[in-house]
Amino acid sequence: MLLSSSVSTPVTGMAWRRPAVCAATVMMCVICYGDRAALSVALPDIVHDFGLSSSQAGWVLSSFLWSYFFLNLPSSILLDRLGPRLVGILAVAVWSAAMVQGSLAMTLPAFLLSRVVLGVGEAPTFALGAKVMRLWSSPRQRGLMMTLFTSGISIGLASGAIVAGYMVAHHGWRMAFSILASVGFLWCFLWYFLYPARIKTPETPTPKTRFSIRPFFASRSFWGVVIAQCCVNYANFLMMSWLPIILKQRMNLSVFDASVYTAYCYTGAVVISLVAGRLGESLHHSHTHIPTGRKRIVALYLSVVAMLGFLPFIHSIPLSMVCLILSMGFVTAGSGANMALLADLLVEQDALGAANGLVLTFSNGTGILAPVITGYILQFTGSFEYVFYMVAALVLAGAGAVLALPRSPIKLHAVANG
Repeated sequence: MLLSSSVSTPVTGMAWRRPAVCAATVMMCVICYGDRAALSVALPDIVHDFGLSSSQAGWVLSSFLWSYFFLNLPSSILLDRLGPRLVGILAVAVWSAAMVQGSLAMTLPAFLLSRVVLGVGEAPTFALGAKVMRLWSSPRQRGLMMTLFTSGISIGLASGAIVAGYMVAHHGWRMAFSILASVGFLWCFLWYFLYPARIKTPETPTPKTRFSIRPFFASRSFWGVVIAQCCVNYANFLMMSWLPIILKQRMNLSVFDASVYTAYCYTGAVVISLVAGRLGESLHHSHTHIPTGRKRIVALYLSVVAMLGFLPFIHSIPLSMVCLILSMGFVTAGSGANMALLADLLVEQDALGAANGLVLTFSNGTGILAPVITGYILQFTGSFEYVFYMVAALVLAGAGAVLALPRSPIKLHAVANG
């Protein structure tokens, strides 16, 4: 299988656009995860409306991942061919339309269909963010800019929880979905006028190249990144799907109060992730010439996430919040550092969009399991205790894999295309 890619080198001659484009890219991530937060916050009301069990709720929470998983790689290849401008508009418009569709659904199959369509729109989001941040930042800023982009996850989940919590409490979950969808449509108009149709790079234009996908599977370094991303993504999707319910159960909160505490967690996680990202760049500064130099930072951050395993033994609410905030912040920082590691390892940077898509195909396949497995564990045990033990073991396994496997750059075989 061959992947067609375009050149991805830092943009020049548009200094005034640089911060605006990066801010809009982060905002895309914020909107994406704000829309996901709405489902988690509204879940108790949706469960009531459709008469769902805990295990069925887990399937509802994972339903957008069904299409998201299968389309990660194809949408990333499409991104390399069509560019961030067009793909960004199409992606956000599709998932915003799906939010409207979900707000109008009167049956469970219709609602599940809206979540599947939402996954179609969100499929290229992470690869698009990685490509734009690399294109519009210098190599020394790459890890920090990726962490800034991934911090949009926490910002989106925090702001989405607050907005959705208020709207659900006062106007119902259907209105919450519609309001959040309107923000996505506004972003599409902004992106159309902000992102240039053509951009300048410091290199002379080169012919497009095509890369074989097989060398990825033969690379130990690639599998180190994949395994780490699978493990950190499991933790990410667990929190993204179940955090309001976790807080509601542990603290006996109302739906709105649980959304407020969820926002506290994600707001704190943003601060932690940005501090960790800046610290990681400082630690990596003396190893920028070593492609595998960033793997120790990734392993360290994933090890911090494993503190979730201690949560069942913590009975103080403030300490529980500290544990959740730290672990969630390092989930974001660990994911950002791991994707920056992928960019460091990949020799043929033209294929970075497709490489991100391939990694995310595997990691989102693991992410599909998190809400579902958690739903079954909750149904059979009535608590999240074993959920936390499981996620702690997974992220420690991911830390070990990223330390042991990446030892050399990832090289593909390029073939001239025109």
